[in-house]
Amino acid sequence: MAAIIIDSGPLVALIDEAEERHAWTKESLALIRPPLMTCEAVLSETCFLLASVHQAYSRLAVLIEEGIVVPVSMGGFHLQIFDLMEKYHSVPMSFADACLVCMVENNPGSTLFTLDRHFTFYRQQRRRLIPLIAPF
Repeated sequence: MAAIIIDSGPLVALIDEAEERHAWTKESLALIRPPLMTCEAVLSETCFLLASVHQAYSRLAVLIEEGIVVPVSMGGFHLQIFDLMEKYHSVPMSFADACLVCMVENNPGSTLFTLDRHFTFYRQQRRRLIPLIAPF
């Protein structure tokens, strides 16, 4: 089975009921079979975006403890990540976004669950579209 890789947008929307895409994210997640892979950069970004949400960190921890979200270390991929950031410097591409594209490239057949339209511009292996689960 192909991997589903999750970005910070759906994680924030899932945890914060006040987020505009909360309902869409919950409905979409109900159709997806966990686990959802992510990276440490996305978890960092998610924590930053949820800083003002009561009990957000414990909710995120539960998603990880229950195996719904599985963090993956990107330690061996820094050159690939920085190469992507350099390629897309005019967009610009964040470190977390570059990690996600790298994860897609290294997990053939995977799909990215995101709310970020930048992923319609990014390409895997420099030419192929990234399959998305997105509200656009």
